[in-house]
Amino acid sequence: MSGVPDTATDILEGQPAPTRAVRQRKNKVWAVAFFKDGRRVVTGSHDKTLRILDVRQTGKMVGDPFKGHTNRVRSVAISPDDGRIASGGDDATVIIWDTESKQMVFDPLVKHTEKVNSVCFSPDGRKVASGSHDSTVVIWDAETGAVLAILDVTSQHRRKTVHVWSVSFSPDGLKLASGSSDHTIRVWRTVNAECLLKITAGQWSVRSVVWSPDGNQLVSGSSDNTANFWNSSNGEKIGEPCVGHTRWITCLAISSDNSFIATASDDSTVRLWCTKTHKQIGHVLEHAKKVHSVAISPDAELLVSGADDGNLQLWSVRDILEQAEAEESQIEDEEIRGEQLSRSSETQSSRNSDNEHTGDNGDHNDIDQDNTSDSSGSDDQDSLFDTFAIKTTVRNSGDLHIIEDLLTHEIDFDEDDNRRDTYANRSIVRARKSKWGDALQDAVKSIAIQPSLLGYISKGIALCGNKQLWDAMEAFDFAFAFANSDPNIITLLLLIKAIALFDAGRHDEAVRRVQDLTTASKHSDPTLCSVVNLATIAFRDGRYNEAADQLDRSIHSTTNLFSSRALFQPRLRIFTVLFGWDLDSSWQTINQIRCEACLRADRVIEAIESHQYMMSTIDEDVKDNDLEWSTAFTKDCTARCVARGDEAVAAKNYDSAIELYSAGIELDSSCELLFVHRSKANLERNLFVAALHDANRGTN
Repeated sequence: MSGVPDTATDILEGQPAPTRAVRQRKNKVWAVAFFKDGRRVVTGSHDKTLRILDVRQTGKMVGDPFKGHTNRVRSVAISPDDGRIASGGDDATVIIWDTESKQMVFDPLVKHTEKVNSVCFSPDGRKVASGSHDSTVVIWDAETGAVLAILDVTSQHRRKTVHVWSVSFSPDGLKLASGSSDHTIRVWRTVNAECLLKITAGQWSVRSVVWSPDGNQLVSGSSDNTANFWNSSNGEKIGEPCVGHTRWITCLAISSDNSFIATASDDSTVRLWCTKTHKQIGHVLEHAKKVHSVAISPDAELLVSGADDGNLQLWSVRDILEQAEAEESQIEDEEIRGEQLSRSSETQSSRNSDNEHTGDNGDHNDIDQDNTSDSSGSDDQDSLFDTFAIKTTVRNSGDLHIIEDLLTHEIDFDEDDNRRDTYANRSIVRARKSKWGDALQDAVKSIAIQPSLLGYISKGIALCGNKQLWDAMEAFDFAFAFANSDPNIITLLLLIKAIALFDAGRHDEAVRRVQDLTTASKHSDPTLCSVVNLATIAFRDGRYNEAADQLDRSIHSTTNLFSSRALFQPRLRIFTVLFGWDLDSSWQTINQIRCEACLRADRVIEAIESHQYMMSTIDEDVKDNDLEWSTAFTKDCTARCVARGDEAVAAKNYDSAIELYSAGIELDSSCELLFVHRSKANLERNLFVAALHDANRGTN
């Protein structure tokens, strides 16, 4: 691409490439930590060994491996002076090693009864903490191996085993944080083992926890696929979670300058997040297999991550940040160009309007309304498709394989000049079939014959599918040259760009663009449908809160849209042609997704309210089609109301419990269990009449 250095092009066209990949035979890399020099790392592996690797130079192992564990090594930590290494493993032991000799300082430390998931040194190097599957945290004397304290995370529910997944000393060494399978983060005083703070961090296991360098915040990664920030003094949640992973977070690390965190996940990716905005920085960093470990160098310039396949990958943080800044600058430039195009189109539209009512001499002209239509074709079912040069074969829904064959037949028998639009149409069809390479070839052939609106649109879509985002944005920019300053065409092009970005995995950027267009667009139908479809994809990706929020904001407008003839407008049908959106799919499906998103986001009362709204707005004959889904959803909701209500009763939050039981009863008044439980909650609130009434209903 002209004007862009090759190295920059390589970065911007796809996922960032690792600076170096080190293969450790075929052993899973469970743990990794940097030495102070930022050049060497130590790893803990499935083959029961530790290894020191020079990742900046050769990537090879330095000396022999550390041998002493009798089962896989789950965790490693390096002392502040680099002189010692601590490791914990599935053999339930902690071993402290001398870095130079690679020998054990003393015999393996035995106190845990199950595998050790996490180890860490105190900032002064005099203590080591370990967290285990046996529900305990042990603090050891790093000099003698003596047990200094045992912290029991099951003190309040001894019959339940709680797995301690992570331990981390505070920067001043006076506190220790632990993350565990009972969904909590605990903060302990190290001198007397007192539990100072217990943070309930959602409904899923806390797999990793670290302190911010100033000690004011804790950062946790959980099995709900998110990372969260917490006030370390009072446990209050800070800002929004970091959302993007599709499977649980296995490990996280924070930079020494407190500017970003890195999260490793079971979804085979590593992601960087800004500590101020909690937004993702740059692209995902991809492994071929699940990623178990991640570490950031002390100078915050390098990132290392280890995976299931034994690959240890080294990434340049500077390259990732520069790439993110370049793309952000590109986005800002595109927004400026979009605003300029919009202003230009508004000015042109105003001039055209003036010319329709007055001639060059200022005389009034008669207007034949029957012959007047806007250039977007909003009043003509075919004119928009004609503007985009979409063939009848493609605009009519059908089997994509058959459509592709028909277009291929046309190409074989068309004159060269007529092949321009046919190539572009076949490119769209092939992109729908995810044949991105073939789609790109067709788009290029179309443009080579003669540049056109659909030619550049098809090229942009194909390039997005190939993850060549920089070139894709350039192709879409060329498409604007064929918009003839029509604001409707410009809006559709901006939406097409956003949707193509979303399909390419750039979710946050795409959603932001659509939201901006929803605010600015005069024609809300296309942007509304875009919001609905993006929310649907968010739901499928497991981002239930995001899906619920988007659909909550748009549901009333969506109801109006789906009950009108607006769905049959060409400006909406264009998305069916380009991306395969099924706009004819029943309106109730969107409502079902809204209900399910709220329920899976544990917003049970909102889920019930969404269900009631849905059932109150659909026709009786449609309700019969929804009966099976509605019955199953009602059952899930009432069960969740009982469970959440019981949790509230256990916490003596009787008002909340009564609200939950009541919501469930409103949804399904035949559920006797809800009346029984609400009766007990009313009794605790001394609401005897209500308690008696519910008791009678519950025994009928």
